[in-house]
Amino acid sequence: MNCMRSIFFLLFFSISVCKAQHVSIKKNTIQTTKDTIVLSIQNNMLSPMYVKTSPKDSMAYEFVYQKILLLQPLEKVENYLKIPRKKIDATKSFKTSGYFDFTIGYGDPSTVQHNDSYVYLLPYKKKRKLVQGNFGNFSHDHIRSYHAFDFGTKIGDTIYAARGGKVVFTKEDSKKHGRTRKFSNYANFVTIQHDDGTTASYYHLDFKGVLVENGDIVQRGQKIGISGMTGFTTMPHLHFVVHKATEDQGNISVPIEFEGYVGKKLKRGKKYKRRN
Repeated sequence: MNCMRSIFFLLFFSISVCKAQHVSIKKNTIQTTKDTIVLSIQNNMLSPMYVKTSPKDSMAYEFVYQKILLLQPLEKVENYLKIPRKKIDATKSFKTSGYFDFTIGYGDPSTVQHNDSYVYLLPYKKKRKLVQGNFGNFSHDHIRSYHAFDFGTKIGDTIYAARGGKVVFTKEDSKKHGRTRKFSNYANFVTIQHDDGTTASYYHLDFKGVLVENGDIVQRGQKIGISGMTGFTTMPHLHFVVHKATEDQGNISVPIEFEGYVGKKLKRGKKYKRRN
């Protein structure tokens, strides 16, 4: 199950901060005035991040914002969004998702191009069941997860890099899981960027189950994590997906093949293991 749903930002004026895992939006206390609230945006990843901000409310057209940004790794832009105080109710929390749609892509859409000839390694060794495959109707029902795989790994299984690259983001501090999407951001995971600009994410890892550090260069087949049961999930499993960034739709999942199963469609309910 993919925890990567649309990112929503919530600014509470009482604490003047808004956070998401991969990107943060905060009140710029230096540039904010009695008439205008100024927000900054920061990329928390070690890969570029594409951000497109599109107004969906008529009032949003009266805000000053940067429509398209290509944030470099860890880059912060100070004057991302300017909000006239007179246009909002300062006694209530301000939800930017009520005024804007956000299109997010991990990487540079102008340069990323998935190497379709690359054959991935199954990211685990033991024989495990595919509990949800491509276009699964439970949670693989949108463009960011059409080509994802949910493998029924057990808690404690070792997870391996399906392809080499650079570790650009990790999370391992969660112990929570649940049956609804409100638990999505509680998934522990590792995201690795490949040499063609795409990223692979390995979700639902165990608490303290990340075996690599941000910035590490990992090799195909290297140990990167321990399988768990965190985030939006009803059972222990590994959610594996490869994304590429696009200008129109942000992250989209791409079809891939695994070594030992080239030309074969992996079927839900069948067990698969590495063949090397």
